[in-house]
Amino acid sequence: MVEVTDTNDGTIYKYHIDKALQHFLIKKVKDRITKKDRDYVLLIDGYEGSGKSTLAQQIAKFVDPSLSLDRICMTADEFKEAIIKAQKGQSVIYDEAVTGLTAGDTIGRVGRLLKSLMMQMRQKNLFVIVILPSVFEFNKYAVLSRAISLFHTYESHGRIGFWIGFNRKSLRLLYLKGKKTHSYKIHSPFRGKFFGKYTVDEEKYREKKMKALDKIDYDGETEDSRHLLQGSWAFWKLKCNKIGYNEMSEDLKKHKIILTPEALRLRVTNFIKKEKKAGRIVEDE
Repeated sequence: MVEVTDTNDGTIYKYHIDKALQHFLIKKVKDRITKKDRDYVLLIDGYEGSGKSTLAQQIAKFVDPSLSLDRICMTADEFKEAIIKAQKGQSVIYDEAVTGLTAGDTIGRVGRLLKSLMMQMRQKNLFVIVILPSVFEFNKYAVLSRAISLFHTYESHGRIGFWIGFNRKSLRLLYLKGKKTHSYKIHSPFRGKFFGKYTVDEEKYREKKMKALDKIDYDGETEDSRHLLQGSWAFWKLKCNKIGYNEMSEDLKKHKIILTPEALRLRVTNFIKKEKKAGRIVEDE
């Protein structure tokens, strides 16, 4: 259990971080940022609903107690703006979880931003966390030249809250060997557990996420792809939060997003068809 005091308003956040992870964040991340005058790019991937966003917030807050919702970005444009505005030593999160499994073009754009904003990130010694569905969908430069480590979140025996970490050497091996099959079968003894605990206002975070889902306008996006993003969100609401279409529809109205239960059901059906065809969802899911 750690206690992190928010330097913005004095709020104390209490949550579990494994001792090995604490040591890693202090010696590998904080020391690199403060003592070696460098930046640090960390990737977090895993299936939707595996806790990527939660783990990212906990890690970022531990390193940078000033982390706020302004630096948890839901779109590539927000990410770019946050990097430009960030102060020295701060954390910035790009939370791809909002778009589910269908935003390959956006992942590519974020990879390009990591390259174009490299000088600013280094001069400011930023701790940048990028959340994405699969590290294998990221471009080669971002993984092999910019990322220092990867945390892969997963569930075990139906329970979420597990991670396995890869350092730069094992990440390189994982990416080069596993890209064709999306296999994570590279040995790493660095692993642990985490528990659900947001380190920003959860209600405001969810509201920001909802609004981003409705307003996403990436280059080349079509109405069909927008529907797939919405279907991805609704699918994982069904799977992980166990709420029905009627409840989801009413919840969306609070954020001025109008989608009927029937529309949500259709989007989920189409999303499942696409993901099954791509081999990302199996029949028993």
